[in-house]
Amino acid sequence: MLSGLIELFGNFVREIHIPVEAIEAQVDFPPELHAFRTAVGHHLIPLLLLARVDRDFAQCECEIIVGHCVSFAQRRGVACNETDIAALREYVTSFRPAPMQLDPAIARLRQCEHSEFHALVAAARKLVGSDKVSRPVEAKFLARLEDELARLGPGGS
Repeated sequence: MLSGLIELFGNFVREIHIPVEAIEAQVDFPPELHAFRTAVGHHLIPLLLLARVDRDFAQCECEIIVGHCVSFAQRRGVACNETDIAALREYVTSFRPAPMQLDPAIARLRQCEHSEFHALVAAARKLVGSDKVSRPVEAKFLARLEDELARLGPGGS
């Protein structure tokens, strides 16, 4: 069941993504943050695609994404200091993922535990409501997905 919800989430992000022609030049992930990329890249891509749907990227959206990624990375044993967090924030501010990067992220999410995916959906829900741009379809979808995850419970397979 969790795999089906992850696929549903992936399809949702795909449907609302920024058109390819709107994507600017890519920025390389800072080599000093390789451990972050390994730990949270599969969270970063869908969150940034969601945040950039309106072609704007508010500071509050950046802070939600960075906060989620730092918290998640720390839970996975990745140490980070203020310099690392600042470098991640700078990267997140300039990174515009391509929709084709979503498929590998979703594939990796299919391997995650229920609690990891639930944390990602909670961050996505917080994200879509943070910039005061009303997107009821997104908020409704993510609320429904969160409810489904809650019904599955912690073991949610």
